Amino acid sequence: MTSKETEKDQIDNNDVVHRTLSVQKNSLVALQDSQTINEITKVANVIDEEDGRVIFTGIGKSGDVGKKISSTFNSIGISSHTIHPVEALHGDLGALSDNDIIVLISNSGNTDEMVELLQFLDSFVATTVAITSDPDSKLGQQTDYHINTRVKDEGAIVDLVPMASATATMVIGDCIANALMASRDFGEQEYGHFHPGGTIGKRLLLTVGDLMYEEIPEAHPSDTLAQIAIKISEGGKGIAVVQNDKNHVQGILTDGDLRRLIESGADLRDTTAEDVMTTDPVTTSPEALAIRALDTIEDYSITQLVVTDVDDKFLGVIHIHDIMMEGLSQ
Repeated sequence: MTSKETEKDQIDNNDVVHRTLSVQKNSLVALQDSQTINEITKVANVIDEEDGRVIFTGIGKSGDVGKKISSTFNSIGISSHTIHPVEALHGDLGALSDNDIIVLISNSGNTDEMVELLQFLDSFVATTVAITSDPDSKLGQQTDYHINTRVKDEGAIVDLVPMASATATMVIGDCIANALMASRDFGEQEYGHFHPGGTIGKRLLLTVGDLMYEEIPEAHPSDTLAQIAIKISEGGKGIAVVQNDKNHVQGILTDGDLRRLIESGADLRDTTAEDVMTTDPVTTSPEALAIRALDTIEDYSITQLVVTDVDDKFLGVIHIHDIMMEGLSQ
């Protein structure tokens, strides 16, 4: 192949990619039609009000899209699963229950297996929803609710390959999920309960109290710098927390502070903590998320935070290394 032929192929492929992106973008713009938005909102409201599960079903790529949406629903606490329409007709209908919401996904809305399944759903007190590109299709006309994807062009070289329709349906699923999160005041804390493992769970659930180090020797305002140096070494976190007799935090001294004081000629036996300590240290509470403590540490360019209760009593220290050891980072 000559260089000119290679260049021509590259230009042709660039055109294909550009057209594919253009079709996909236009398919999402079409979803912003007020009628489609109302259809999506109605389905979200129905799911929010019903007590049953949300069951997705579809053939081929439509079934795959249903699995993705179902996974998203489960991650936000909406009980959901998928069934294959053919298997449902051969015994898996037992997986369905009254009050379930059955979402049938079919671009044409006339897929034989889906239409046949819909007929058998009459034996359940279930709500049916169709997501298709044709409101006049059998599924569009015979289900309780219909969401129109408005896809007219898949954007594929072979137009039978599901592309834009799969994208639009997936986005419709995300829209429903977002609407449900909004109506249920679903936030990071709730999300963390469904993702307790791995980094996501730690970012959303791990608190300062889970990681703080409490065995910091008590330092007093009258302690000399020599005594402070020993206590910093014993604590192992590079910090001495100066407290009064009621354990209220008065200030801190770090190993870095000591080095700078020594370099400036301070007398370790005559200088007291009260003379040189930082009197307004950055603090956090044990209930604060560890990831937020890391934000504060980085904002102030320090290595640890003093942990106090609501009365400013000393509880412990959380160090950047302890947070990083949990795999948390920005």
